Amino acid sequence: MSTDAEGDDVVSSGGRVTVVGSYNAGFVIDVDEIPVPGETVLGSDFAEGPGGKGSNQAIGVARLGANASFVGCVGDDHYGDEAFDLWAREDVDVEAVERIDDVATGAGFVIVDENGENAIAVAPGANAELHADHVADAHEQIRNADVVLCQLEIGDEAVGRAVELASDAGVPTVLNPAPARELPATILESVDYLTPNVTEARLLAGHEPDADVPNETVGHELLELGVGCVVMTVGEDGALIITEDDLERIPAPVVDVVDTTGAGDAFNAGFAVALTAGLDVTAATRFGCRTGAHCVTAREVIPGLPTREDLEGIPRPDR
Repeated sequence: MSTDAEGDDVVSSGGRVTVVGSYNAGFVIDVDEIPVPGETVLGSDFAEGPGGKGSNQAIGVARLGANASFVGCVGDDHYGDEAFDLWAREDVDVEAVERIDDVATGAGFVIVDENGENAIAVAPGANAELHADHVADAHEQIRNADVVLCQLEIGDEAVGRAVELASDAGVPTVLNPAPARELPATILESVDYLTPNVTEARLLAGHEPDADVPNETVGHELLELGVGCVVMTVGEDGALIITEDDLERIPAPVVDVVDTTGAGDAFNAGFAVALTAGLDVTAATRFGCRTGAHCVTAREVIPGLPTREDLEGIPRPDR
């Protein structure tokens, strides 16, 4: 495992990331402007494909050269079949994925405007059936990982068991708190790296999503809830690394934005893979910013998740 001379890229990994999270069938409509409540707008295009933050991040990990294991649930329907076909193509270990009878596979509905901004609604479906016992059954995948990565499209019970098992085994944990919600202190106290965007950070800290509170203040409020380090993504401005003693700003590469959907998933995959390669939080965040930047240059999430070769076209951000 090594890094390049500048310390912001991963040359080789081979590490193991276990992702505990969701799979959703994705449905995307392109519009000129995202509608307000009660408004109907005509879209210009429609696409259907795989999604779910957990699955997206597991695929992102695998494409970057690490060993990806996914823990989750899908329905016993054709969307579940498509999920297993996808994971087989992407070389994601799915030994710990369970199919649930008489429950639909989760679904996500995305509206993307002409500027690449989006609005998303998710129906959990089988993801709601991922319980603590199922996560406990995946204890080998969790204990043998170099990093355990979770999101919040699954229930508190599953997230809590995953970070608890990882923490007990000395495995670093990354929690991407999306979609944001209030979490028990017992979960946050087992999180080494919390990776919210600015809206999620405010919601998790108990503010309104557009509250006029400095990002640094919000980050310290999250640290007070028990997490080890906050890595807050701030869109085109990159990311902030907030610890008890320091604040570091990591700029994002400048790219042409096509679709911001999935940028957070790409960031978290890159961040986790970099940690498995032994990079510190600064270098891991730089790498995550590059993987996130690649994602926004493509329409839809899966095409935007980069391989190592894809990243050769993404500039390193200025320091």
